[in-house]
Amino acid sequence: MEIKDKTILITGGLGSLGGGIAAALEEKGARIIIFDQAADGAKNAYKVDVTDEAEIQDALGRVGTIDVLINCAGEIYSEPLLNVMRRERHAKASWDRIIGNNLTSCFLVSSQVAEKMAASRTKGLIINFSSISAKGNMGQAAYSAAKAGIEAFTKVLAKELGMFKIRACAIAPGFIETPSTKTALSESMIDFWKKETPLRRLGALDDIISTIEYMIHTDYLSGAVIPVDGGLTI
Repeated sequence: MEIKDKTILITGGLGSLGGGIAAALEEKGARIIIFDQAADGAKNAYKVDVTDEAEIQDALGRVGTIDVLINCAGEIYSEPLLNVMRRERHAKASWDRIIGNNLTSCFLVSSQVAEKMAASRTKGLIINFSSISAKGNMGQAAYSAAKAGIEAFTKVLAKELGMFKIRACAIAPGFIETPSTKTALSESMIDFWKKETPLRRLGALDDIISTIEYMIHTDYLSGAVIPVDGGLTI
């Protein structure tokens, strides 16, 4: 699939990661549509809560054919399963929120977009965002579970939607140098993870963008989960 003149929907497309992806693909000639709760008059951006089925359906009814969906919306979160010092367990409310924002949102948008693609006989592509946390990170029970679910869900999409010529892939980034990473991690933790990564650096936004471009261009690629983590998980 060529990027030029294709319509690409990006959820969370006004965030630091999603915004960079949107700008790069638009520069390649794609028509970008964004679903983001922060949308406020931005070009081709719709204010949509991607955990709300009705809001998704309403917004999709206002756009035309979609060639590529990139599910970039999500929330990084850490909370221990047990906090012995405070005598607290992981809160169900935060579990529900993180599963909803990261996994349920992906299911809701993907299922509706896939239906739209199949109805218009579009040979489309769905790209989901997993994480190195899918392997199971201490202190990230909900986030890790959500990202592991993303990887399984992506494979199901690839198997079920292949008959409609719709592909599905996922990216599993490591630590990427974005404002959200710097907000989530202290400088000492960033330095620690740099040392743990075989390439001894954080990833760049361009590393993610080039992987997305590869997925779009490679028509025989489906069901793959591609790590972009500098070798951290080997």
